[in-house]
Amino acid sequence: MRTHLNISDSGREIELQPGIYSVRVLGGWKIKTNEFSLELRHTKSDLKIELKKTFWRTQSFELKTRAKKIGSVDIPKWGNYTIHFKNSEDLKVKRDNIPFLSIFQKYQSTEKIQIVIG
Repeated sequence: MRTHLNISDSGREIELQPGIYSVRVLGGWKIKTNEFSLELRHTKSDLKIELKKTFWRTQSFELKTRAKKIGSVDIPKWGNYTIHFKNSEDLKVKRDNIPFLSIFQKYQSTEKIQIVIG
């Protein structure tokens, strides 16, 4: 089950089953997370789940676009969760991570950044 979100969808409610989910950023392979983080809050309890940032950021294609894994979340119980993005303006995305190509590219605007959980 994959959930596709825009970075401006903070506060949106999603349904998740127990398991470990990858968190990927869409739109490019040069990603700077800086102080960006996300938190999932279970709607019927005070359970809070933080993003665990990954050391090895694998590159792939999701939904026919470039994607890079930035972390994972471990969901212990089934239910509805509200997603909250922290410091979303700190997340920077460029299409290419090759130095001589990326110096000519601008970072995507924050409103266009998309995240996939799944």
